[in-house]
Amino acid sequence: MPRLPSGQETPNLSVVIPTLGGDSLIRTIEQLNQGTVVPSEILVCIPEEEAPRVANLPFDNVKVIITSCRGQVAQRAFGFQQANYEFVLQLDDDISVRRTCVESLIACMNERADVAVGPKLYDAKTGQYHLFMMPKDKKISWFERLLFWVVNGPRGYEPGQIGRAGISMGVPERPGNWSDLGWLPGGCVLHRKPNLILFDFYPFKGKAFVEDLFHSVLLRRKNIRLMRCGAAACDVDFSSSSVLDLAAFIRLYFAYTIALKRLVKEIGGSLPCLYLYLALNVLGLVTRKLFAVKPKI
Repeated sequence: MPRLPSGQETPNLSVVIPTLGGDSLIRTIEQLNQGTVVPSEILVCIPEEEAPRVANLPFDNVKVIITSCRGQVAQRAFGFQQANYEFVLQLDDDISVRRTCVESLIACMNERADVAVGPKLYDAKTGQYHLFMMPKDKKISWFERLLFWVVNGPRGYEPGQIGRAGISMGVPERPGNWSDLGWLPGGCVLHRKPNLILFDFYPFKGKAFVEDLFHSVLLRRKNIRLMRCGAAACDVDFSSSSVLDLAAFIRLYFAYTIALKRLVKEIGGSLPCLYLYLALNVLGLVTRKLFAVKPKI
């Protein structure tokens, strides 16, 4: 694990957490405060109507920031404006950082001023590395080859990049850092304060689909390099979004499509490729559902 240089003082750190005050928030803060780098301030950014839910958080380094806006990106941007320290960690309220995660992220910056750094993400329930969109095995299936060609043309799978269809491709779990990525998952990213995006850039109301891709595009336009730190890790509960009824799935998939269409236009990508990917993705989901092996009774 990369360590802070010997004798170097622990850097001051602001953490910005947009939230609606859900049950996972306290666990997220507890994990932060048990790490090898304890934040100087944790800014819990919450809309005024939800503020009573966080009125009695039992942590000395927590500051509740009441926002007039509602929405993950808008609340986070407001919190960024209030951050006081050189290092600023954006964090979702359902993520548990492991003990050395923040220390490793800071070390990975390696004194560079033009870098934003993210960790590996693991499923809190299963302990498995979260795959995003990447080959499941070393031998890529014909369907995966087709999917990656639709997403990214002849280049196919490119770890950590955004394809021509506006779809993000994941980075393998392997040790070591990955530099010059096209995107970082938005659940946990370390920034330097001068590099922060301080406005609400998300163009839609409601759930912020692929906001991390919009954010990554803006950071790269500011010449901020994106890096995945191999020594840093977080745990995320992905199960809350895994079970949906058909009506909810259709509604969310439509909103997801609208957001991706805007992203494709932002990056000069291909809408036909996006539509084909979405159709193939649904086909893959239906096929896996139909041919899933039922447990023996």
